[in-house]
Formats: sequence, C-alpha cells, structure tokens
Amino acid sequence: GLFFFFFKQKTAYEISLGLVGSEMCIRDRYQRRVHGIQLKMKKEIDVPKIEAVVGEIFDKDILPSLIEFCKIPNVSPDYYGKKDEEKKRLENMKLAEQAADHLGAWILNQKLIGCTVNVLKEEGRTPMVLAVIEATPGKKDEKTVLMYAHLDKMPPGEKPWRKGLGPYSPVIEGNKLYARGAADDGYGTYAIVGSIKACQKLGIPHDRIVVTIEACEESDSKDVGYYYDKNADKIKTPSLLVIMDSGCGDYERLWMTTSLRGVVSCQLKAQIIKEGVHSGDAGGIIPETFRILNRILDRIEDPTTGELISTFQAKVPEKRMKEIAVVADILGENVWNHFQFVPGAHPMADMSDKKKAAHDLVLNRSWKASLAVTGAEGLPAFVNAGNVLRPETALKVSIRIPPTLDSKKAAENLKAIFTKDPPYGAKVEVTELDGGAGIEFKETTPALDSSIKEASNKIFKKEAVYYGEGGSIPFLGELAQKFPKADFLVTGILGPESCAHGPNEMLYIPYTKKIISCLSFIVGSYYTQPQLGSLLLLFTFKIKK
Repeated sequence: GLFFFFFKQKTAYEISLGLVGSEMCIRDRYQRRVHGIQLKMKKEIDVPKIEAVVGEIFDKDILPSLIEFCKIPNVSPDYYGKKDEEKKRLENMKLAEQAADHLGAWILNQKLIGCTVNVLKEEGRTPMVLAVIEATPGKKDEKTVLMYAHLDKMPPGEKPWRKGLGPYSPVIEGNKLYARGAADDGYGTYAIVGSIKACQKLGIPHDRIVVTIEACEESDSKDVGYYYDKNADKIKTPSLLVIMDSGCGDYERLWMTTSLRGVVSCQLKAQIIKEGVHSGDAGGIIPETFRILNRILDRIEDPTTGELISTFQAKVPEKRMKEIAVVADILGENVWNHFQFVPGAHPMADMSDKKKAAHDLVLNRSWKASLAVTGAEGLPAFVNAGNVLRPETALKVSIRIPPTLDSKKAAENLKAIFTKDPPYGAKVEVTELDGGAGIEFKETTPALDSSIKEASNKIFKKEAVYYGEGGSIPFLGELAQKFPKADFLVTGILGPESCAHGPNEMLYIPYTKKIISCLSFIVGSYYTQPQLGSLLLLFTFKIKK
C-alpha cells in the first residue's frame, strides 16, 4: 500500500513574511522529486524589492569600487611583455595582485553572513580571489554553487580611445561607464557578490556559494585549474556553475549562453631573403612576402566570401539551428547595425534579403569558423617606410572554431596546411601555436530553466533567450569535465557597443543592475535547498507483500 506523511513547520523566512497555516502551503512551491513524486515548493520572491535593493547596492557599494578597479592597468599575462623583459613582467604581476587585493578587500567589506575571503598568491602564478559564503543556516542537504568571473584585462590597444575617454580613466556618460575591464569582466565580481548581498538583506535563503575570480582568463586560464585542485576541499562538488563572462544580443531581456566557440591562434611568418633590398632593383624578381602570406591564408579562407574550409567546420545541431532562428527574428538588422561600419560597407552576407542575412550572420557568429589577423610585424610605420622590398612579414592569426570542433586537432591541421609547399620555396614558420576548446553546454534542467525564464519575465518583462556566443572561454570545457553533473548558467553584459577588447569599452549600467537582480532571483528561487520540518514534504513508499 501507499502511506503519506505531511510535515509542516514555520521557518524564519515565513515568519519574516508573516505567513501562517495554509498561506505557508500556498507560498511553498518548490519543484523537487522525492521517490519519483514531483513536488511543487517555490517561495514567492518580491521582485520589486530585489530591484530596489540591488539598485541601492550598485549605486552605493558597487559603482565606486568598480571605478577604482578600472583605474588599475592590470593586463592579462600574455601581454605582460616579452620573456626577456623580466622587470616589466614583475611590475605587471604586482598590478594583478593589486587588482586581486582590491576585489578581495571589497568582498570582505560587504560583511556577508558566513563569508570568508582569501587572495591566493604563489610564486610564478597569477593570483586568484577565493570567497566562500556558507549556506543560510538550517539547510539539511548542503549544495554548493560555484560562481566565476575574471579580473585580468586586455591591453588598451594601439588605436586611441575617443576624445574624453581613456582605458584607465573611467568616465560615466549618462547610463554608460567607459573603462578597460569594466564590462569584461570587472563587473562580474560585483554582480556575483551584489546578488548574494541582496538575498541576505531581503532574508532570501541561499545555498553555499564559492566565488572564484581568476587573473588569467584572457591568457588561457593557465593558473585557475591549479588553484581549483589545490582548494578542492573548499570548492567541493558544485551542483551549479555560474559564469558571468558572456554576452547578450540586446539589453532588453536575459540572454543565456548555450555554446561558445573555440579558438586557435599562431604567429605565421614568411621570409624570402636575408635582408631588405631596393624595390626598384628587386621588384619583379623577388616575391613580396605579404603576398606569400595572403596565398597561404587563402588555403583556409575563401578570399571572396570569408568562409573557411570544411577542416575547420562542424555540423550544427538541430536544436541550435532553432535557437539561431529565434535570435535572428528578435534582433533582425540589429545583428549588425550596432557595429560601426563606414558609409557604404556591409557585413558578410547577401544583403538583398535582410531576414536571411540576419539568420546567416547569427549562424556565422555562433557556429561557423572565422579568421582574423590581429597583429603584424615586419611592416614599418609610414614614416620609416622607404622603397625597400622587405625580407619578411609576420602575422598573428586567430581562428574562431565551432564549439564542438577539437581544438588540438584544429591547431595541428592549421600548422600542416600553412607550412606545406610554401610559395616560391619561402621559409614559412608557425610559432606560438595554441588552441582553446569551445563548448556546447548540456541541456538546462527543467527547474533551472523555469527559474531563468521567470527571472527574465518578472524583471525584464520579456522572455529569456538561449543562444550561442561567438567568443571563447576555453577553461569552461575543463570545468564541464571536472563537474559533469553540474548545471551551467552562463550569461553576461557584453552587448551592443560594449567594445570588449577594443577601444571605448563600455558597461551599460541599467542592464547590469537587472542582471544582478536576475541572479539574485535565480539564486533564491531555484537553489534554495529543501529543509526537513520547514517545507511541505511528501514521502511515499510501498510495502512489499
């Protein structure tokens, strides 16, 4: 037979709301499954109060500290300087530690209940901030939520920022904060901690939360895995991974990342003679190394369409094609309009059909391979450019690859293609070859999906959107292997005109506040753990005959 047992006891949370009797049963609507029986037990969360508290926290606590953080020129390790410039590298390491100390002190000053903060530093490694916030007291089955952001910044770039702006001189214009590292990814630490602080101020219970802020993300996260392994006793086995380093298609809804492209990069160099010679003497005899490199690049990229060869492509899953169609319908021409094209220029699509163009461009950005030349050497500045046929040219090549393509094999294939049968017998070298894996995240569990959609509907008044991002966070693949049973929640604020990695990086303040509110809502509504004696529990079991 079947036996049913009902338990109900008032919690501190319910006392704070003044709930009694049947009211408590109505307000408890969490969705859990006990012995195969689905339970509804989710507490209502006051969204206007969350937004009000988050707004206050942002204006009073977050923004002033974020501005100070943005003043620190802590670039990522790959941009510390050449290996023989030890003094410069040490100076940059000190800046990384300064930024980590700044964030660690700020977290500590928020006085979160049950919070401990450590800034981890080891010789030869970048620092990492590790904060542990214990779960709301009274929970029975403890779970851990691991939240991640990074504090390292890309270099300011050679092109000047527009008048009145500078990479390390934060400026607020209207609702926008301009500074290097504001949106990518300085805000992440503040969003995570601000969301937890809002929960605690409002009496919304939360799980045990571990916050990790690394200082090496823009340089392939070389140290974070080491710190994770060394602090495994603190990190434990998380049930949810929250990553605050992704993007958004617009600022009108919650955008959830379902995939990230991988990346393969290298330095490609072609040399044809030992020293430069008069172009009038050698022109027509000695081939131009710039043209040699163009011919090599044409081996993998169609020079007319920009499409890469099949070696660097992958099949797009049907479910992702459906997401692409939804995103294209929502954004339309805004897929490309927020980029600052010069008059008369257009994106890589047939613009005679704008609807199809939007679809194709979203597909290109999320699941197709693309090539960019991000740097060059051997080309003198105009002021030094005499009539010389140069001996060599070198390019920094970066290829974004589909989320599911093997980055190591892609790197091997790239080197083989670039170095085989060099034009004119030139000396062609591929150095600094590196590959970072992309990732397609597993399907979001129904309960988390419900919480995400509810957060977007209540805070943005619009449906959440799931979509593939064009950027890369290679370390996430390693995290997925380390914690295969964990859910992923990947989002961010890198939207139109945010200009991450380029000049005039921008953080849109109203959207940032709403993202923090959404995170508070999700932490409080979905990952509140069931407590024996505090929730309506239904146990069923069969007696064997």
